[in-house]
Amino acid sequence: WLADFERDGFVVLRGLLSPDEIGEMRAQVVQAYDEPDPAGSTSAIIRHQMFLKGPIFEDLLDRSPVIDFVEDVLGNTCHLISENAIYTRPGQGIDSWHVDEAVHFPRPSDVPLDPRIPVPCFVVQALYYLVDVDEAIGPTQFVPGSQRSGRKPDPELVYDGKGVVNVIAQAGDCLLQNGQAWHRGATNLTTDRSRVVQQVSYGRRFIQQRFYPFVNYHMPEDLLARSSPRRKRLLGIHPRGAYG
Repeated sequence: WLADFERDGFVVLRGLLSPDEIGEMRAQVVQAYDEPDPAGSTSAIIRHQMFLKGPIFEDLLDRSPVIDFVEDVLGNTCHLISENAIYTRPGQGIDSWHVDEAVHFPRPSDVPLDPRIPVPCFVVQALYYLVDVDEAIGPTQFVPGSQRSGRKPDPELVYDGKGVVNVIAQAGDCLLQNGQAWHRGATNLTTDRSRVVQQVSYGRRFIQQRFYPFVNYHMPEDLLARSSPRRKRLLGIHPRGAYG
């Protein structure tokens, strides 16, 4: 898994959720779109801070084998930066090719990158699919290896001889992605199916957590009280570090 992730910028772990978990989580995600967003967002596709929605979402934060993989990549001081649901109805999509936020390791396209040099990964996202995902419903798409490009997506969508691939998945599968790889969530081309995904994003300790209103956010005390030491750290309870 780690080798595939390093090479391609993503890897799919199959069958991590049981049918009961899939059904319960999908129902709660869909219900969340009938309620106000905790972060005040008006997005038709994304709902934030799903760890506030109950134990089934809390348990995703430190669920194995995903959290073990994430800690291998980001270190055992990493933490949660967001837990968002993505609900893509017919005709919708996050369909602009992008890298997440800034390019972290930029370089000019005419300067080669020695294959012996690893590109640092600062954020890993886990996408748990709650429905089957085929080409029609709008799969996650990648250009493999493009996390090493050091730039935003080229119009040709080819990097190092590799073009676009679709992530075809079944409900219960989990996609782990490096957001620096060129990717998008393709448009849902069906007329009667919605794409339902629960996302958990982790960052190295120095990556800011994205819980609106950010510096003024207060983690619920009851959530911390029932959390294990590992989960508390993922929620942001750290010992003193290099800067304080």
